[in-house]
Amino acid sequence: MTYFVPVEEIKFCHNQSFRGNDLYPYIVLCDFDGTISKKDVTDTLLDHFGNKKCEQLEQQWREGRIGSRECMRQQIANMDASLAQIDEVLAQIEIDPTFCAFIDFAQSEQLNVHIVSDGLDYAIQSILKRYKLDFLPVYANKLLHDYQRSWQLQFPYTNADCVKASGNCKCQHRYQLTEFKKVFYVGDGASDFCIADKVDLVFAKDKLIDFCQQYQIPFQPISAFSDVVTALPNLITAESIHC
Repeated sequence: MTYFVPVEEIKFCHNQSFRGNDLYPYIVLCDFDGTISKKDVTDTLLDHFGNKKCEQLEQQWREGRIGSRECMRQQIANMDASLAQIDEVLAQIEIDPTFCAFIDFAQSEQLNVHIVSDGLDYAIQSILKRYKLDFLPVYANKLLHDYQRSWQLQFPYTNADCVKASGNCKCQHRYQLTEFKKVFYVGDGASDFCIADKVDLVFAKDKLIDFCQQYQIPFQPISAFSDVVTALPNLITAESIHC
């Protein structure tokens, strides 16, 4: 019988979550793949270590025949790689060069920041650790390894009622943040669509811009996290004046 273990338990200790001052009731939720990272991490790993079945599953997802959770579950199960090989690829993935400055800003302003991703927890934590940002709380699908070359996914944040059938239901995270006065969201793609109309303002890139325009969802277009740093102080000041 093959035993699978969460990779984060193999490589990482549990980190203290980064959380601002509860008396300063604003939170920024951030997507990871294509938003914080320059490219999609899961797609990159599948390009290196997936097989033809992974491509077929991707096509089924694009056609709406399966949800993203089932697509990812089977794709990860079709990867063939050692942990060292996975780490070698992750070591080459870069993040938005202005994201570190955004976190410095968030800390100085005591803003709360959570990473909410439909990607892989270990991959995200590994990349963040390289930038000394692994203190950030990460909510993502859990990557499991058998100490050899096989992989599995667990979905600790799934929701049977999720309209997108995602592994990580981002709307569910939003509903749990009732203590915050304002919730901002930073994202770029399809996994961000369902949460976009449930936050106070979206900072949008790429496909998420088109979605927000189509459904008249309040948003600000951005190209990098430096744009978020520029916009947030004015938004917070305006909110304080109206209180």
